[in-house]
Parts: sequence; structure tokens; C-alpha cells
Amino acid sequence: MVKRRALAALACGFVIAQPPAWADGLALQRVAWRELRYTAHKMGMSATVDVRLEDGAPRSDLAEGATAPVPGDGLLLESTTRLPGRVFLARERIDPAQARVRRIVDTETGAKYHRKTYTLTSHGFLLDVLEPASRAESKLAPERWTRAARSFTPYPRELAEGVPITGPIGLLYAASAASLTSPGDELTVLVLVQTHVERVTLRVESVETVALQFEERSGSVVTEVHEERSGLRLVARSRPVDPSSTSAFRIFGLGGDVELLWDPVRRLPLEIAGNVTMLGRVHVRLAAVTLRPGGRS
Repeated sequence: MVKRRALAALACGFVIAQPPAWADGLALQRVAWRELRYTAHKMGMSATVDVRLEDGAPRSDLAEGATAPVPGDGLLLESTTRLPGRVFLARERIDPAQARVRRIVDTETGAKYHRKTYTLTSHGFLLDVLEPASRAESKLAPERWTRAARSFTPYPRELAEGVPITGPIGLLYAASAASLTSPGDELTVLVLVQTHVERVTLRVESVETVALQFEERSGSVVTEVHEERSGLRLVARSRPVDPSSTSAFRIFGLGGDVELLWDPVRRLPLEIAGNVTMLGRVHVRLAAVTLRPGGRS
């Protein structure tokens, strides 16, 4: 059946993409973390970033809050970034076997108010935008906002049908499931960034000694980690698939020359650095990690 589909695709002039090598049946087992907490401090201001990975997505993709995860129904990857006066919530529904995102929901409250829901298909993405219609409405929960818009954007012709695409925070899952262990190792992931798709390559540039200082929770056991070990410095390079687009890749609001400091033993992003408008270079550092039951490095 697979061969017939491949031949039919070639006859039509396109190729059905295969999942990346790291997205095998053991990918989730190689991801050791379930929750990550980061903190950042710059110019008297503080920010926190919480990342959560659940084995199972809500039964209804329309219910963005209360439903419990269903085991075996994919992954729910969520991040909450809290800045002074602003909160960003990102949710991604991931199919771990195919390494693709089914749906991305980005919500911002505070200085700006919007909820953007991207539903990914084999040929493009459907974008639903929800905004408050008045100042009074902005005080309500996002699902009660009434100004709505919908559009569909096809993928660039350069992309194969069904190619795995993720969201920005899905890059952390991909890196954790892959094996980046020494300089020269790299991982390339297609990422949906706002209104277009970008190729983001994480490449190990160097090995350096890093001082670890965070809280590690495994079940009911809490350990204060204070040690030095060799870490990897990963550099993210991004370019749009459509050459007429401009790169806009960001993770947790960090853009420009994004770098990750990686623990190859625990498979943890220890630090993420990037540029923020008006603040310059910002370093988001790991403060706490909760390990997954059964997760292994």
C-alpha cells in the first residue's frame, strides 16, 4: 500500500514526506522531562516560562482548558510565558509517531489580546483568529471574545505533501527525542512561524563546562542540583521555505541569534538565549524540572 501511494504521488509530481529519523516508537521515552520552569531577569524586570508535556491530548480540541488528557491520543505540549503586563500561552497537539503538529493555539493577554488557532492539514493551515470586540470584552475569557476571522494558507510548493511541521516549542521536544551529542551534530525541523513555514536547524557548535543549578523532581523525590558538567552550545539558524518571506522565528519571545545550552545526559535545555526588542540579549535559565515516569536519557 505504501509503495502504491508513493508511485501515485510521483506520478502527480510530488513526494509524500516521511517522519524524521528520531520520530520512532521510542521517541517519547527518550524525552526525560515532563515539566520545565525557566526564569529570566533583565533591567529590573523578571519573567517566567513554564513548559509542560502530557502524554495525551484533550478529547476536544475546541475545549482549551478543562478536559483531561487521553493516553495514546497524541501529546499536548504547552508553554506559559509571563512578562510584566503580558501573558503568552501556547499549546501544540503533537502526533509523536509522525512528528507533526495537528493544532497550535497561541493566546496573548495583557497589552494585546488575541487567540490564534492554527489547524494544520497536508496542504496548508486554517487560521482562526479570535479577539475581543471591546475593552470590556477583553476582561472576559478568550472563548467569550466575539471578533472572529478565518483564513486558509497553502504551504509553499517546495514542501512535500504531509511533511511533518511543528510549532516553535515543538523544537524542544524534537531536540530532546533526538541524539545531539557532539560538535557538528544537527537537527532540522520545519516550524510554522506566524503565517509561514521556516526550516530551523539546531547545530551543536561547541562543548563547554556549565554550572548546573536547578531543582529536579522525580515522583516524590526533590533534588537540588548543584554541579558542573560538559554541556553543548546549540545555535538555531532559521530560514523561510518561501524565499520571498522574512524569517520571524522566535521561541518564548526570544528571536535573532537564538542559542540553547544543552545537557546531553539529561536531554534538557538548560538555557535559551535570544534577543528581545528594547531589552537586547536575554537569557532564560532552567530553574526546575519534573521528570517523566519512564522517561530515560
